[in-house]
Amino acid sequence: MYKIKLTIEYIGTDFCGWQSQVNGSSVQDAVERALGKYFDCDFVRVYAAGRTDVGVHAKGQVAHFFTEKKVNPFKLCLGVNLSLPSSVAVTNAEIVDDSFDARFSAVSKTYCYRVYVSPVRKPTLDVNHTQVYKPLDVEAMQQAAKLLVGTHDFAAFQKTGSNLKGTVRTVNSFDVVEVQPNVIHFVVNGNAFLYNQVRIMCGLLVEVGKGKYNQDDVVAMLNGTKLKFKTLASKGLTLEEVFY
Repeated sequence: MYKIKLTIEYIGTDFCGWQSQVNGSSVQDAVERALGKYFDCDFVRVYAAGRTDVGVHAKGQVAHFFTEKKVNPFKLCLGVNLSLPSSVAVTNAEIVDDSFDARFSAVSKTYCYRVYVSPVRKPTLDVNHTQVYKPLDVEAMQQAAKLLVGTHDFAAFQKTGSNLKGTVRTVNSFDVVEVQPNVIHFVVNGNAFLYNQVRIMCGLLVEVGKGKYNQDDVVAMLNGTKLKFKTLASKGLTLEEVFY
């Protein structure tokens, strides 16, 4: 048996998320069907580094699968991509040691949440950015983001109804960068994240940028106080890279 590692890029807009579900089309379904067609079977089960929610994108999702057939990784990419929708592509494939596991071998993940500031909608940015209508104080958001770095109990930063056990997580880095005028990237790396944690953290920082909340409010939320603000839309979030 050979174990193959895949790097997968996708626009999540038309999918119910990464994971297969009874009702809805998932990225996992698309990849497994394309692999099945390549290997002339119904489907090939893949195991990913983690789920992405409905509407979330990925530049560097990682998955692995097993096959009895010896493959040429480059030809595998080309062949599988022929059967994938235009919004999904396998960007890299490699044969890996049996000890590798896409999920359990991962040590951290980097996500980027993208925002643009404009009173009018900009279609070319709307694909993977969220629109904010009024200017944001980038420096205030940068200072607030530093408070989220480290090991904390992020219980107040998860969506209600999550069934994950334990709410302590480690954020290794959190940068807020204005990459061009009125286009802001929130780049966060951590060992693991709670359900909707990244979108909620970025949503809080946007409220800080608006002047609604300040650094004391960020500390209060880290101490368990739930603040009222809107969870940012999924379309602005991209899984950038998984580190091993």
